Amino acid sequence: MQNHLATRPGQWQGEVVPGAPVNAESRIELAAVHGESGEYRLTPTTGRTHQLRLHMLGLGIPISDDPIYPVVQDVSVHDFTRPLQLLASEVAFTDPIDGAVRQFESVRRLPLGAEAVTAD
Repeated sequence: MQNHLATRPGQWQGEVVPGAPVNAESRIELAAVHGESGEYRLTPTTGRTHQLRLHMLGLGIPISDDPIYPVVQDVSVHDFTRPLQLLASEVAFTDPIDGAVRQFESVRRLPLGAEAVTAD
């Protein structure tokens, strides 16, 4: 998915700006189906604020338990009973200082429960 995303100071939600030059790109693949839900592999090639949330919402499949999209909910930032079901299972990049490839994998898996979020 490609589009132009923007955020405004003081607003929780970002927005897609129609007709503006592309500044956000993500590859989105269906990885598994669980009943009426799906598990997706999201690979962003840019890093805009709320990019993955907005791209999934734009496809009509908002991320489960998202307190901001599609509607901002009145949930305390300290309430982890229903964590956002978004997990960076793997992060890889080339270190800009020494050029070494760095790769990190999470031991956590989806779905995330409240215990996974507060166990740190």
